[in-house]
Amino acid sequence: MATEQEFQQKLKACCSMAETYLEDIKIDRPVTDDAFDTADLQDKMSKLAKVLSHDATKFTIACKPPRKPAEGIRMVDEMSNTFFRLVGFYNTIPASAGQQYRDTYRKAIRDLLMGALSLWHAFRDDGSKFMVPTAALWETCKMMETGLPANNQAAVLAQWKDMHATMEDAKQEVHELAEGEDEDGDIEPEMKPVAAQCAKLVDLAVFVSTKIERRCLRETKDVKICDQLYIKSSALADETDVVVSQLYDVDDPEIMRTKHIAAYVDCLCDLMAFAQEHTTEEHSKWFEMGIKKVREIAEKKQ
Repeated sequence: MATEQEFQQKLKACCSMAETYLEDIKIDRPVTDDAFDTADLQDKMSKLAKVLSHDATKFTIACKPPRKPAEGIRMVDEMSNTFFRLVGFYNTIPASAGQQYRDTYRKAIRDLLMGALSLWHAFRDDGSKFMVPTAALWETCKMMETGLPANNQAAVLAQWKDMHATMEDAKQEVHELAEGEDEDGDIEPEMKPVAAQCAKLVDLAVFVSTKIERRCLRETKDVKICDQLYIKSSALADETDVVVSQLYDVDDPEIMRTKHIAAYVDCLCDLMAFAQEHTTEEHSKWFEMGIKKVREIAEKKQ
């Protein structure tokens, strides 16, 4: 019959394994596989996440008082085997599947490993605080069962939603500053016209983000184009946060225009120029006009 000491030794070994896997998945291996099926991997990973959820439930039942060390060891082994398969499948993802696809699966497995570590550590202690890590692991497993992307386009679209929401928040904030609705009066009066200028640019940036999602991203499955659209749009989202936050810190309108607004305009125009090259002629003309409009707003002092 297994002892508590043997159970603790098994937990320690599995925690070490999980930490090794966490380091392992950070490595971008130069995998090539022209026949790789992204939807097939999604199906496999989803099923394994469901298995892991059941294993975690059985593990928790076996380990809570009165503990059954032999059953606990068995379920730790089952969870360990499932992680071996998850990480193994992840390591088969080739670069051709897309960077955002691979990053999404990397994050999902990392979250699973972190969740398992929290659960296992709970039982390496007195075992009284297992409910929260168990629920967290269940939630991550559920996300993997239903929310993993079938291809790179789907991975980008899922991240696009969060990125666009961030830009919408910045849009609301800059309009409050420009229209004098910031409760704390955090910007100087002479910065109000600059804030109004920023508000027009952010309005256009948010509209461009929606336009690219509908007219570029949803109309192409080209892996490299999807990745580049995400990279450039993510950079724009970051610059949107920067340019709005600088309104609080910069008190010289000219510095704000020549440095921060200029950088923002370059970032926005770079995104539109890329979109212009990878869409239909009709939409290409819209992006061309959009670039001119951005330059016009930037050059016109309020």
